[in-house]
Amino acid sequence: MGAVANITEFGNSVNVTDVLAAGISPALVKSTCMMGLMYTEGLPQGTLTTKLTKRGSLTAATLAEATALAPDSNGELTDSAATATIAKCAVVSGISVEQGQFGNITADRIAAEHGAAIGRFVDNDALSLFSGLSTSVTSTSILTIDDVMLGQFNIFNSECPNKEVPLKAVLSHRGHYNIKKEIVQSGASVWTNEAWLEILQSAPQTNCYVGSLGPIDFYATSGHATSSSDTVQAIFHPMWAFAGFFAPAPITWVKEKGAEGFYTEYATYFFYDVLEWNDLCGVKLLSDT
Repeated sequence: MGAVANITEFGNSVNVTDVLAAGISPALVKSTCMMGLMYTEGLPQGTLTTKLTKRGSLTAATLAEATALAPDSNGELTDSAATATIAKCAVVSGISVEQGQFGNITADRIAAEHGAAIGRFVDNDALSLFSGLSTSVTSTSILTIDDVMLGQFNIFNSECPNKEVPLKAVLSHRGHYNIKKEIVQSGASVWTNEAWLEILQSAPQTNCYVGSLGPIDFYATSGHATSSSDTVQAIFHPMWAFAGFFAPAPITWVKEKGAEGFYTEYATYFFYDVLEWNDLCGVKLLSDT
């Protein structure tokens, strides 16, 4: 049977075209982790540069009876420093007067999004420091537990202080997957070992923490640098490997524009620096991307 004529249909009325549902999906972006895994201070005052001291040490030697010992290089104490130079990162958004009047993107939303964007930028900058570490462990292909433990050995072998503090391994999501896969494939004993079960069963936390294995805390995130076909991850001491100088919070300016196109400009900036402090307190872990 054909369509019935002269029926008042939905299209005959004036209808609302779109209604917003209650559900709102967050953006698919990374969490941040590195600011909590390093030594931190506030900004220096009156200068853009500041130095973190690295103490030197002395060396003793055997001395025969009744023998003079003049000052020499063994007795010369020399300190060094790592220099931080404060820079800024920023993000600027323009909101049209139409959006401001009739839309639902508020000033609070813009401020929150700016802060999140700056947080991700700083986190990725900190992850890029892994490439500067001089000691490295390169996996045959995929990352293994032994590779991570070899990194731990190198840090301990360099006599990094405070060995009682758990080291931090910040991996890519693929590196984390490879570690979990190795644990699962290691045999049935894994299912009765609480230490192994933690890294398998822990849900990722907001700071990217995914579990511990022995004296090593594992974190998984994205944004790592790459080297050839490898991802540059790292294991490091959270007190001595990296440092950061941070402003208390991002600063946002709000300015109304007319001649440029009738919009409100939201401009946010943040002063900071992240740097490698003690090179031998961290080891980069290279595995297939």
